Parts: sequence; C-alpha cells; structure tokens
Amino acid sequence: MGKISLALGAMLAFLCVLSLASPQPLETQWVDRDGYRALEITGSLVRYRFRELGGALESAYIYFSSYRSQALDAVPGWTLVNKQLALAPGVSLPFEVWAGDALSDPDVYSLHYTVDEGKRVAVVQLSKEGESLSVEKLFTVRTDALYTVDVELRLSGEGERVRVVVGHRPIGKAAPELVFLYDGEAYSSPLAPGAYARFEGLGLVSKEAVFFFRVIDGGVGVVPFQDQNASGQPVFGLELESLAGETTLKGVLYAGRNRYILLDKAGLGGLMDLGLFSRFLVMVMRFFEWLYHLTGNYGWAIILFTLITRVVLYPLMRNQLRSMAKMQRLAPKIKKLQERYKDDRETLQKQMMELYRQERVNPLGGCLPMIFQFPLLILLWQAILYSAEQIHLSPGFLWIRDLSQPDPYYILVVLTTGAMLFQQWVTQRRMPAGQAGGGGQAIGWLFPVMMAVLFMSFPAGLWLYYFLTTIFQMGQQLIIDWELKREGRLTPPRIASDGPESEGD
Repeated sequence: MGKISLALGAMLAFLCVLSLASPQPLETQWVDRDGYRALEITGSLVRYRFRELGGALESAYIYFSSYRSQALDAVPGWTLVNKQLALAPGVSLPFEVWAGDALSDPDVYSLHYTVDEGKRVAVVQLSKEGESLSVEKLFTVRTDALYTVDVELRLSGEGERVRVVVGHRPIGKAAPELVFLYDGEAYSSPLAPGAYARFEGLGLVSKEAVFFFRVIDGGVGVVPFQDQNASGQPVFGLELESLAGETTLKGVLYAGRNRYILLDKAGLGGLMDLGLFSRFLVMVMRFFEWLYHLTGNYGWAIILFTLITRVVLYPLMRNQLRSMAKMQRLAPKIKKLQERYKDDRETLQKQMMELYRQERVNPLGGCLPMIFQFPLLILLWQAILYSAEQIHLSPGFLWIRDLSQPDPYYILVVLTTGAMLFQQWVTQRRMPAGQAGGGGQAIGWLFPVMMAVLFMSFPAGLWLYYFLTTIFQMGQQLIIDWELKREGRLTPPRIASDGPESEGD
C-alpha cells in the first residue's frame, strides 16, 4: 500500500511539474506589407504588427479566445470581408504623426527591434529624421502583459503643431463609443480647458473590445483632437500646439477585450460604470485572484474556493439535505395519505401539514438554500469566464495546460458525470421500497449524461469546480445520514393519538 501511495504521489508531482508552463516566449518575424517591411510580434494573447510605412501599429490581433468569445483585431479600421479580417482602405493607423494638417503621403520609418534573452520583452523602434520634425517611437511588448503595450514618443522640432493619431474612428449604428478620460472619469466629449485638472487619454470602447491610449507622462499641453485624414476618414488623437526643442510623451496602449479587471490593472477602471451585479462579480473575481496569488495555481485556487464556499454554505446545505432525507423517509406515509384522502383535498392538506409538524419537516427546506446558492454559482461562473486571460497566462493544473479552455482529454467531464451518476445511485438506494422508480428517477439518470454532451466544451475550470462540488455534496450527505441515524437511535419514535396515523394503517 505504501509503494502504491508513493507511486501515486510521484505521478502527481510529475504532472504538476509538467503543468508549470510559463507564458509562451515572444515570436518575431518580418512580413511584406504593400512592398514595405512589417514586423510581427506574437505574444501569449495578441499578435502585434508594426510597419515601416507610416511608422504605425497596423494590427493588434487577439488570437486567444475563451468560451463565448471570438478572435478579433483591436486596431480600429479592420472589417470582415468574406468572413476574413481586412483593413479598410484610406484609414489612418495608430501613432501616425502629422506635422500640421492631415498627412497625405506617409513617411517611411526606420524599423529596428531588440528582444531580451528570455524572449519575454521586445522593444520596437520606429524613427525618422526630418528637416522640421524628427520622430522616434518606442513600443515595449511583454509576453505576460494583459493587452497592454508601453509607448514612448520622442518628438524634436521647432514651432510645429504636431498631431499624433491614436486611431481611426468608425462611424455607424454599431460603432464603438469614443471616450475621453479626465481626472479618472470618462466623458463622451472633450472638456473645455480649465474644466479639469488632468487629461488622461482617449480611445474607443465597445461591448467586445477597448482600444485606448492612456497618457502617463508629458501630457501637459496635450489636448485631444478629432478630424479627418487626407482620405476623408475620421480620426482621433492627441495634439501638441507647438514644439520647442525635444518633447517626450509616454503612455500605455490598451488594445484588448472589454474586461473590467484587466482595464483596472491598466489604470482604466474609470471607463466602466459598474452595476450592482457587476460590483459583486468584481468582488468575487478579486477574491478568486487573491486565492491564486495565495496558492500560485488557479487549479488550487478553484479547489480552495470550492472548499470555502461549501463550508460557508454548510448550514444552509445541512437544512436542505436533512429536509430531502426526511421527505424521502416520509414518502410512504405521504402516499398512504394521498390514497386515503384522494377525494378530499382539504383534509389531505391538513393531514399532510400535521405530518410535517409532527416530524419537524419543512417541505420548502430543500428549496430555500438553493435560492441563496444560485447567485453565488452565477458569480463564480462569470468570474472564471472573465478571468480567462489571467488563467491562460498562469501555470496549468495537472494534465490541463489552460483551465480557461476545454479539458483536452475530457477527463473532468467523465469524472464529473460518473460522480453524478454514482450520487444518483446512492440516492435511489436510500429511497424506501417501492419508491425508487418513476419518471423522476429516469430524469436523474439522464441529466448527467445530457449535461456532459451539451457542455463538454465548457472551460475545464468550471468542470473542476462542478466535480469538486459534487464530491463535497456527497460527503455532506454522508454526514447528514449519520446525524439522522444517530438521532433515530437516541430519540424514541413519537406515537400520536390523534394524528394522521391514528386512523389505522
């Protein structure tokens, strides 16, 4: 037995070591774009493309997609053509720099990049020398960053009005909203000078994605602008009235999915106005993230979260399980009352209520606790879905590299289904003789199989939670059964002189 335990422990340790994968190293490659070079940098979530022509960020393609999400390009101006992403003609790309009015012919920038030894950080340099304006753009991409890129713009010139395009502004019914951030609060239009202490950035916000540039340093004298480019396409960005020597503008570009926690980490929490449910959801997500930092693994965080919730909810679950067990025990007596008073509903109701009173059973006791559990289950469900990016960048758990994705071998699906079927078998054996059949029992056997077929593509983290919940519930049921048997031995049965059993059985 000791050797078996040792072998199992060694296997578990080996699986844990296999799962301790870090975010994938950055991958770089040169591609051709309209006869000019472009550099693609692929991280754990996003593939960025920087190009020489215009010295701009052409693409931020989010290829990582969790449950109920699709791959998309966060750079505004990309559209679907024949179900393929294509850049709309005539749009201006992020971080084009205009000297004066709209840029008619984009300049060609010198493009270089460096990558650290571990391929975790890449710095892209785009630069050009001009007679009146020299520009150097530095973009820092990190493999573990959550949709953020550090941006540094170094401008050198005299007396030039400079405009930095942040992006193309789509128009139409489903277009994202252009949002301006002042003093930590979001506005739908620019504020007048003097109405704010600090302008913090601007960008586009839609239901699915956010493309926003937050100004960190060098923002004094920088104001937002909205205009059209030389092709007549609407643009938005930042404007410096005039240059006097060298000016450096630093900021953070967020080009990713609309997730409050991720936006808040990027300093953009003010972009979202949270409702009551969202606030509870954020609290659960922060607690969930705290458990991850405590354990170092989202698998263990889910296990600990499940254990904590089951302990907290145990008093409610205890009442539920006791009521269910007592109702099963009373099933033969209830059936006899229904047969005896099948033609007298009023008397039947009185006799059943008297039976419940004598046995100290609340017929609603098995339902009320579920009302309290349901919101928590929904919150946890949403917390795992909206933490998908963080889970993806964290170490895996056992054979599952990413708990935000489906179980690659469906092992958790099989284990959970087996546990639910075993629970149904135990429940059926606990039913009194003659009460184990019927349509309700058939549904009890069919439900786990249907759930496995319909929801096998759910994230593995959700299946892990449901498997643990089933196991804990079975354990709690054993405790309740032991309590009821103990009470049955210590408490003598009550004999009613005028109750439902007094009329002869």
